[in-house]
Amino acid sequence: MDPKFRDTIVVNAGETFRLEADVHGKPLPTIEWLRGDKEVEESARCEIKNTDFKALLIVKDAIRIDGGQYILRASNVAGSKSFPVNVKVLDRPGPPEGPVQVTGVTAEKCTLTWSPPLQDGGSDISHYVVEKRETSRLAWTVVASEVVTNSLKVTKLLEGNEYIFRIMAVNKYGVGEPLESAPVLMKNPFVLPGPPKSLEVTNIAKDSMTVCWNRPESDGGSEIIGYIVEKRDRSGIRWIKCNKRRITDLRLRVTGLTEDHEYEFRVSAENAAGVGEPSPATVYYKACDPVFKPGPPTNAHIVDTTKNSITLAWGKPIYDGGSEILGYVIEI
Repeated sequence: MDPKFRDTIVVNAGETFRLEADVHGKPLPTIEWLRGDKEVEESARCEIKNTDFKALLIVKDAIRIDGGQYILRASNVAGSKSFPVNVKVLDRPGPPEGPVQVTGVTAEKCTLTWSPPLQDGGSDISHYVVEKRETSRLAWTVVASEVVTNSLKVTKLLEGNEYIFRIMAVNKYGVGEPLESAPVLMKNPFVLPGPPKSLEVTNIAKDSMTVCWNRPESDGGSEIIGYIVEKRDRSGIRWIKCNKRRITDLRLRVTGLTEDHEYEFRVSAENAAGVGEPSPATVYYKACDPVFKPGPPTNAHIVDTTKNSITLAWGKPIYDGGSEILGYVIEI
């Protein structure tokens, strides 16, 4: 075989290449052209013109898949001998190796992962182009056109929509064939959390109260990221949010209440899927300062007596229990 075939034969896509060799042997050997472990078959682009003393393989209009290792094998009763010839066709790359792995799916994002193409077209893969389309549409839109790794996090997708993604490798000869993913439905892998449990209202004052609760039985498969506390005045119809910032504690001091108004409260938990169902509302609590028993009157003494009466006098208690003294009880 011509020494030039010991090196890789490089041809451009669309060109014709010829592999030929002189063949000698006694008795005359049988000549076969193999590619990998399969015999090369003739086609419109591939011709085999073997004679008793010459082997010739012609491939016209070469394309990427024509590249690879060809083996010329000559065999007779004395044995066989093989001669490998490597051919590289310079062309656009083949599709990336699949399947496309789609992970981390939520309502608005996912991560795509793929492997490099088996056929690079004779040139290094410079980058990848990633596109998407909704299954209800035919048009593809570019997600990223200069991806240099074998994965991409795709964001800003629409919840409830179903998408197909495709990835194309790029080398210096152009953009290769695409690898498509299976349809992907955008939804969270978790659900809304359950309602918080065991609500209590403590430390009641004329303008504030403390609402306490326990965690919900179910977090919906995602960590609880906060709670929402709401109040409703008995004289109103709307629930009003009490906290402006996200609450991670299991209690909240609710301020800004109107004295002598009655309020009920409810609490909702929030995770990555959203805000869950609120807890059952509490009973109504009146916004007022707490009232306790008053202290004893001071300096009680007799100021006058008769045969059938006694006149008593005393001072007000030092501590009125937080409420005006309404009267006194006198016992004998």
